Amino acid sequence: MKTEMLLQSSFRLILMLLLVVNSVDAQISNDLEGWSAVELNLKATKKLSFSVAEHLRFRNDISTVKNYFTQIKVNYEILKNLELGAGVRYITKNDDVGGQQGYDPFFRYQFDAAYRHKIEKLGLFFRLRYQNKNQLGRSESEGDVAKEFIRTRFGVGYKIKPLKLTLRVFAEHFNQPTNSKIEQNETRMRYTLKLNRRFKKIGAFTVFYGIQNNSVGDVKTKKSFLGLKYAYKIDFTK
Repeated sequence: MKTEMLLQSSFRLILMLLLVVNSVDAQISNDLEGWSAVELNLKATKKLSFSVAEHLRFRNDISTVKNYFTQIKVNYEILKNLELGAGVRYITKNDDVGGQQGYDPFFRYQFDAAYRHKIEKLGLFFRLRYQNKNQLGRSESEGDVAKEFIRTRFGVGYKIKPLKLTLRVFAEHFNQPTNSKIEQNETRMRYTLKLNRRFKKIGAFTVFYGIQNNSVGDVKTKKSFLGLKYAYKIDFTK
């Protein structure tokens, strides 16, 4: 009972924080992005699962393509509720600033450790991620320095049984490790609200809204994003 009350309090706190940040962001945000994704999940065994997804993102108030990418991930449950994962992402980024414009290819890899815990209608989620991204076709001498982040993500979910919906709230911190090749470190805070509905034999649909604050040295920027995701799962263990 105490744990459930703690989860409920955490959920309310993150939700209130998201609403407060949103009210401030609405006054000073400089962009609204649109994110969309289609994902296929494969549960190979009780412990091993794979996923492949296609993503498309827009910027400039959802009027210009920002990037699109293919992502492949694998997860393995080493202990009850504790998973280790890895993923790769091939990104095509739209560079529409400066003298040389066009679509540039990037490659990103990541390693995750994720913990989930459920208590009746409530769910607790924590993830630690390391990611590394660099531009393909360019060397370090040409200005390509790998961009690294260590990300910590905390989330709380609540099942709305009468509507068969799941509401989730996430708070995530991005920290860039100190690197002598980078002039100024970058940090980010991202807050996301997700609403998920799963349909039998059809798949799951998720709509979400998020706010992200970026800081590079003394320069601070904000953006928000609105998204839609469709996911279909094939379970080979059944």
